[in-house]
Amino acid sequence: MNGRKTKQIRRTSLMLLISWIKTLVSEEEAKKLTLEQAHKLVPTDTHIYANGQLRLSAFSLKLINKKIKKLIKYKNINDITVEDLVNEN
Repeated sequence: MNGRKTKQIRRTSLMLLISWIKTLVSEEEAKKLTLEQAHKLVPTDTHIYANGQLRLSAFSLKLINKKIKKLIKYKNINDITVEDLVNEN
């Protein structure tokens, strides 16, 4: 994957992370939410240990990047939404 596509994936994953966090907080807090605050609300642990395996934590930035990479085979990167990430297997 070239650098231009990777940069676009990272930018999209940040926007999806912010939009997902905005659904979890109240409307007043969602209007004030910035990128730095969004990073504070997400757990710092990117991996969890479960069932004897090390797995990516749900909705960490790494997991969002991984799911976007799978979805861009079927959809345009600008058309990917949070619902697509949730429904992606």
